[in-house]
Amino acid sequence: MDCDVPVDDYCNARQDNNIEIPENIHSTDHFFIVFEVDTTYPRSRSNNNNNNQEEEEDFEEDEFVRVENKDSFWVRCPRTEHENLSRDTISDMLTQAGVPIHKQDFMVDVISDCADDIANSAFNDGVRVLPMLVSVSTVACFCYRDEII
Repeated sequence: MDCDVPVDDYCNARQDNNIEIPENIHSTDHFFIVFEVDTTYPRSRSNNNNNNQEEEEDFEEDEFVRVENKDSFWVRCPRTEHENLSRDTISDMLTQAGVPIHKQDFMVDVISDCADDIANSAFNDGVRVLPMLVSVSTVACFCYRDEII
């Protein structure tokens, strides 16, 4: 699978008051963000001939490797109207959670919008810890495969 082949990557971010939050040691408002990342990587197959070149065949289900990753982060929340999480901070968290950088653009927008909604919700007035769950599902391309598998 090449980088220019479109796939249906998925990202959803929402407030989740059922997240188990560790003790808050911060004196300012913070997001506690849990990332659940499900990434599917194509597995290359090789010919059994002497030059050992990759086959160019259609993929079947067993030719993919699925990796699940869960990470959590504490991030300060300034409680501003916009940009409660910077694009760089969101990208850093996505990268640490295993999302390839070239897949992140729309995900950063989804997470940023959710962070602003949570930070500005009247429901969260006076709440010091703002819990957010981010669910991501991606299909990685061959250019990323060698870094993981």
